[in-house]
Amino acid sequence: MDKVKRGVEIEGPAYVHIFSPCPTGWRAPPELTIELGRLAVETGVFPLYEVINGEYRLNFDFTDLKPVREYMKPQRRFRHLTEDIIDKIQARVADEYSRLREKAGVK
Repeated sequence: MDKVKRGVEIEGPAYVHIFSPCPTGWRAPPELTIELGRLAVETGVFPLYEVINGEYRLNFDFTDLKPVREYMKPQRRFRHLTEDIIDKIQARVADEYSRLREKAGVK
């Protein structure tokens, strides 16, 4: 809620992107909803960060991300993906997360 309040207080536009797992659409067991949200962050698929006045800040920084397979495996919507495609997704997530860490000044 603090982030929403901060957004309201900012002069000009503010944007809040909220990640919400959808067990039905993702074809995943409902009891894994919270775990899927955590895995999205811990794998780097959906990193938690803020940009305030052009400065990036990671809310959670993981030097070693969990494999994206851990996030994808419980979700039947990804069952058609080949190992090669998952490897490419992993590489892209790692690259984007590395660039985000650089923007946030994390070494």
